[in-house]
Amino acid sequence: MSNQNLILNMVTFNHPVEVKQFGLFRDEFNGSQRLHKSLWPFELQESNPELWDEEELEFLYTDFETTEGADFTTDIDLNHSKRFAKRYYTKLISLHFANIADVTNPNFVRDAEVWFKHKTQPNQEWSIYSKFTIKVNIGRITKSPELLLSYEGDTRVLNKPILEVDADSTLFKWVIHNGIRHQYETLDATIKADIDNIYPVLNNPLRSALELETSFKRVQNKYKNYYDHIKHFFDNYINTEEFKRVIPLRDEDFISVKEIRVKHTSKGSNSLTFGKKNGVEGVGINPYNGILNNGPHLPSPFSHINIFFICHEADTDTANKLYTYFKEGLGKEPYKFPSLAALLKTPLNISKNDQIKFSDINNPIPEIRSQLSQKTFDSNKRCIAIYVTPITKDEKDPEKREYYYRVKEELLKYGITSQVVETETINDSGFKFSLPNIAIAILAKLQGIPWRLDRSTYNELVVGVGAFKPVNSKHRYIGSAFCFSNNGLFQGFECYTDNDTYKLAGSISKAVKMYANNHSEVKRLVIHFYKQMSREEYEPIEQELNNLGLDIPIVIITINKTESSDIVVFDRNYDGLIPISGTYINVGYNQFLLNNNTRYTGTTADKIDSYSFPVKLSIRSNDKTIREDAKTINNLVDQVYQFSRMYWKSVKQQNLPVTIKYPEMVAEIFPHFEGEVIPSFGKDNLWFL
Repeated sequence: MSNQNLILNMVTFNHPVEVKQFGLFRDEFNGSQRLHKSLWPFELQESNPELWDEEELEFLYTDFETTEGADFTTDIDLNHSKRFAKRYYTKLISLHFANIADVTNPNFVRDAEVWFKHKTQPNQEWSIYSKFTIKVNIGRITKSPELLLSYEGDTRVLNKPILEVDADSTLFKWVIHNGIRHQYETLDATIKADIDNIYPVLNNPLRSALELETSFKRVQNKYKNYYDHIKHFFDNYINTEEFKRVIPLRDEDFISVKEIRVKHTSKGSNSLTFGKKNGVEGVGINPYNGILNNGPHLPSPFSHINIFFICHEADTDTANKLYTYFKEGLGKEPYKFPSLAALLKTPLNISKNDQIKFSDINNPIPEIRSQLSQKTFDSNKRCIAIYVTPITKDEKDPEKREYYYRVKEELLKYGITSQVVETETINDSGFKFSLPNIAIAILAKLQGIPWRLDRSTYNELVVGVGAFKPVNSKHRYIGSAFCFSNNGLFQGFECYTDNDTYKLAGSISKAVKMYANNHSEVKRLVIHFYKQMSREEYEPIEQELNNLGLDIPIVIITINKTESSDIVVFDRNYDGLIPISGTYINVGYNQFLLNNNTRYTGTTADKIDSYSFPVKLSIRSNDKTIREDAKTINNLVDQVYQFSRMYWKSVKQQNLPVTIKYPEMVAEIFPHFEGEVIPSFGKDNLWFL
C-alpha cells in the first residue's frame, strides 16, 4: 500500500551507555526493587551459574544505582539483558516525571504512568486528568531501544478527601496522595496517617453511589483525538532537552513503518453476498445497501413465523406504531424502508391483538411470566417476541436494568427468541435508521442469513472465546461459541466463570466430536481467544483432544483491543489518520496489528462510519509448520478479518470478529440469569443480539 505513510506511536533512543555496572543484593533494602529470577541479567548467569541452583533464592534486589556492599556486582550489556534494561529505563523515566507530572505511579515494576491535570475544569466536585503511559521496549520494531507512548484517556479525581466522601469504603479502588497514585487496599500506615490528603479516583460504582452526573464529550474521530494527545505529549514532555538528558532520543519523530512489515488481507476479503435480484446474486461491501437492494442471502428456514408484542399498558400506542412500521414500512420513496416481510423475503404473522401487556412498570416479570404460562405455543411455528420497553440503556436503577435480561430469560424457557426495542427509539424522528439493525437482528434470530462472505465455503472448526466482567463482580465470565465453516453460522453458546477451564475444555471437546461425526477429517482446531491463553487454560484442551485420540494441530489466535497501552498505527497521508481497512503490520513474531474499519479503498469515496482502533493478533500453534508458513499465517489473519464482517446486530462495521464479540455478549448477559444457566434453546440461537 504505497499510498500510505504509516507511523507507529513509538520513538527510538540510544543507550546512554551500552554496558553499565549494577549491584545486586540478596536482601531487600530501602528504595530497592525486587527482581524475579526470570529478570536476572544474562551476565549474572555467566559469572554465577550456581545461583540458578539455589531453590530458595527466587529474588534479588537492586535500586539500579548502589554497587557498594552488593552481593554481586556485574557489568550488564543493556542490549543483551533486555528485561533488566526495561526495568532500569522505566525507573529513570519515572524519576524524571516525579516533579513534572501532576500524578505518577510509584511502582517502577510496571510501565511509567503519568497524569496531567486539565487547565480548565468543568466543576468543583472533581478534577480531570489526562493519562499517558511510557513503555520501554528493546529492539521490538527497530534495532534500537524504543519508547511506546500511549494515551490512556481521561480520569476524574474527587476534590474531597476520602473522609468527607459519603460512600462505602469498598468503593475506593485507587486514591491519590501527594501526587502519587496508590491502591486503596494496600495503603501503608504512614500514608493513612495523612488521611486528609488522600483523594479517591472516581470509578463507575463510586459515581453511581454518589449519584454524580458525569458527561463525556463524544469524539467523532477517536483516532485523530488519540494522535493529537500523544503528539502533544511527545512535543512537550518527551522531545525536550531535559528528557533527552535522561533518555537520548535518536530521532525527533515517531517511527515510520517499513514496507516489508506492511501486508494486506486478500482481495475481496471484505466482499459480502446478499440475495438474488433478477436471478443475479448481490455482491457488495455495504450491508445496508446490500440488504435494501437485494434482500438477505438466505431467508429464515421456518415456514410459519409468529411475531407478538410485549409492552407496558401506557406504551400500547408506541407498540402499535412499531406494528405499522413492520407491516407497511417507513418513509417515502425512494428512501422508504420496506415492510419487514418484504425486506426479509419471508411471510410473517404479525399480531396486533395478541400482545402481552403489563401494568407494573417497576416489576413487569410476574405479569409477563403469568401470561406466558397461559399461552399455547404451536411447535410448528417459530415465535419471536418484540419487547417494547421504556427502560433505556442509560437507566441508573440497576433493578430496572435487570428486567431486560429477565424478560429474555423467561422467553427462552418457552423456546422464544426476542428483540428489545426502546420506546424512546421508536418515537425518535430518526427511527428509520434503526430499523435496518432491528430487521437484521430479527432475521438472524430466526436462523436466516442476512449476508455471507463472498468466497467459497470451507469446513473448519473455529472456536470463539470472549469475556465480560460485570461491575462489582469478583469473577470474569467466559463465553464460547463454535462455528463449523466460514458461513458465520454459530452454535453451541456456553458460559462459565473464568476459573472453569475444564468446562471450557469439555465444551470444545464436545464440538470437536460433533465436527468429526459430520466430516471425514478434522484438519485442525482454531481458537480465537480474548487474551493470551495461559498454560492452565491450554492444557485441559490439549488433554481432551488426546482423550479423543485426535493428534491435530491447535492454532490459538489471541485477539486484543489496542485502544490504549499498546501499539497503534497511523496513516499520515490521510487527514483522518486511520489506515486502509485490511492493512496489517507485523509487530513481532507472528504478531500483527490488523486495521478493521470502513476505509476500504483509500479514496474520498470511503464513508467512515467509525474510527475503530486496530486489533492486535498473536498467532501460536503446537505445529511448527503452521507457525513458519507465511501463507497459512496470512490466511489466519484473513479469517479474523472476515469474521468481523459477520456481525448481524448492526449494519455498521465492527472491528472485533464475531468469534470474540458474540461470546462476549453472551458473557455479559449470563450473570443476570437466575441460577446462571442458559436455557437449552439459547445455546443454538442468536437470542442475545
